[in-house]
Amino acid sequence: MHFTTTSRQTWPLRPWQVCLLTSCSLWASSSAQTSTSSSAPPTGATLPAVQVTSRPSISTATRLEADPLRLPFAATVVERAQMDEAGAITLEDQLRSVPGLQHGTQGNYYTRFETRGLRDTQDVLVLIDGVPLRLLQGNADVTLVAPELVDRVEFIKGPTSALYGKNAIGGVVQFFLKPERAGGEATATLGRFGRTDASLRQRWDFDRGNLFVGLASNHWDGFQRGAGRTQQAAVISGDWALTPQWITGAQYFDSDVNAYRGSIVPLQGGRPLFGIGWRDNFGIDGSRVTGHYQSLSWKNKVEWGNGFSLRHLSSLARYDRLFAGGITIVPPPAAVSRGYSETQTDDSGMFHDLSLAYLSAGKSWANELQLGLNLERGWQDQASPSFSNAPTYRGPDYDTPVSNIGNDPRGIRGGVTGSRFDQEVRSVYVQDRLEWGDMGLTLGLRRDHFTQNLARSDTPVQSYQSASRTSPRIAADWLWLRGAAGEHVLFANWTEGFRPQAVALNTRDGVVKPNILRPERTRSREIGLKGRALDASWTYQLSVFEARKIDGQRYYRNGPDSFISTNATSRVHGLEAQAQWRISPRWGGWAHYTWQDARLTDFQTYTNAGVPSANYGGLRMRMSAHHIAGLGVTWREGDWTVAASANSVGSRFLRDNTVNPQKLPGYVLVNAATSWRASAHWTVQAGVNNLTNRYYIGDDLSAQDAGNSGAPRTWFARARYQF
Repeated sequence: MHFTTTSRQTWPLRPWQVCLLTSCSLWASSSAQTSTSSSAPPTGATLPAVQVTSRPSISTATRLEADPLRLPFAATVVERAQMDEAGAITLEDQLRSVPGLQHGTQGNYYTRFETRGLRDTQDVLVLIDGVPLRLLQGNADVTLVAPELVDRVEFIKGPTSALYGKNAIGGVVQFFLKPERAGGEATATLGRFGRTDASLRQRWDFDRGNLFVGLASNHWDGFQRGAGRTQQAAVISGDWALTPQWITGAQYFDSDVNAYRGSIVPLQGGRPLFGIGWRDNFGIDGSRVTGHYQSLSWKNKVEWGNGFSLRHLSSLARYDRLFAGGITIVPPPAAVSRGYSETQTDDSGMFHDLSLAYLSAGKSWANELQLGLNLERGWQDQASPSFSNAPTYRGPDYDTPVSNIGNDPRGIRGGVTGSRFDQEVRSVYVQDRLEWGDMGLTLGLRRDHFTQNLARSDTPVQSYQSASRTSPRIAADWLWLRGAAGEHVLFANWTEGFRPQAVALNTRDGVVKPNILRPERTRSREIGLKGRALDASWTYQLSVFEARKIDGQRYYRNGPDSFISTNATSRVHGLEAQAQWRISPRWGGWAHYTWQDARLTDFQTYTNAGVPSANYGGLRMRMSAHHIAGLGVTWREGDWTVAASANSVGSRFLRDNTVNPQKLPGYVLVNAATSWRASAHWTVQAGVNNLTNRYYIGDDLSAQDAGNSGAPRTWFARARYQF
């Protein structure tokens, strides 16, 4: 829930002052009503007026509304207006202005992003309106987020486990769906490769609350043959002031995705083999992924007065997914099977969070203290049939089998293996933010205790793990320069993060054994500079960072019946810069640049007998580019708007667990869109993505000698009606 009170003060109020004034005014009005007359009924509760202020606030980094300038962490905000101007039609398009991100979509379903040398979305906590989007033993499936329903994105870099616990070792990204103002819009989009998208978003404000409804339906045939994807998503949420002090709210989110899988491309020297193009698909008919996600959440905020407030969140989520496919093709001379598999996953979880905040202030200081409790419980059931004697193939013809010719392309279906995974996390956290004049200090500490248990139907052996982790963070900021043109702040932070790894049951020498990996631990430090104009015409941010994975155990298969454990530690250091500007009513834009060097510090491997073999320490981490940059420019003239952007990802290595890994060449994507405001309600837009039709391999993140083709040149036309 995001509320901002309207104020007639002529000087800018900081977020803590706004919250404190709101709390005091609610408490005062309640006291006045009580003392006026014991027989008079209380007046009706009214929500504070909602407005979009010229100085936006960020809530993701601290859970409380914070001034972005005084936030001592690297943060990026993407607003709906910016997405619309750029003609963003995918989630990747919406995040192009976030520095340091590398994007990839695996098999036409798994949309992922990598940041600061970490592997993928599994290392970044994903929130939807404050509710964690989590899948046990896997990545947060951001494919479930319908782009048309996103109103705002906040991306906080660096470990945030001190506030959010596990799965936040690389940062946290929050997608806000509910708009901050009343109104609505409907959109319809047509595009290349059979794209037909439609959406409707509407918010109503009432005397004591608000209601928001969002609907989206997407269809795309895909640029690979037989790799279409459809999605239907809906969200309904509302807030209600039960009393002047108590606001309650609920939200239901539903997303259903059906995607036929595209195949990976075998690579040699970082380039596709045998002239394979982006239309080619070597998948077996019926290879697909279907996912259905449902989430119901309940939120409460109680203002006790005198600076005290209580926040509560409870959510229940369910995710059902069928995975069918799993294609593997490698360069010759190896003959390989299609590697077909099926897995039905039923994933459910409950999440509860309760926090108490106390805001206090003096003549030249202000303090925000936050105490919280968290309980999370999840359970997952899986069923996977076995397949044997699948046909095998040899390049360059991956369509004609060379053995097992008479068998079904998927192989011979065998028995079904079921598994049950349970996880429970109990946490307590504290965070304090002190501002004294131009200085600020943020301290945070969280203690997480978790238990995990995995049982499988084909063995009485179970895998169990119970452990605790403490996650600290300390950060400081200094408003060192304030002048007529703008304000500038120095900031620094030191943080730690952790992520429990999934327990497993593997075989070694024919014996099923538990495979229990210690939780990954990441330590990060950062120092930077940020600033903005007093009229918000420009903002900038520059930071230098270093992150180390000080505990990163891996299991890898060392034979058909053997798994080896090793501790793969790594470090990344780099520089990240971003800027946004609006130099005149006509011209605006954004730019970002990231340089990073991510390397394994130790990755010792072993033979099947346990004898040390190769150590890949010193290699660049897979899919980690040295240089990532982006530039976007917007020009307005009357009812016309033209937006163009270019994003560059440098060369990166395909793998980090082989002596001579392939290097993928860098690529540049150019997008352009033109909009015409035909009336007060109607806007039409046309655009082209990947204007130069660059054939490139996206960031696969799967550690194979193969990759996924990026989307070729695509065009679209969109109509938007606002009401």
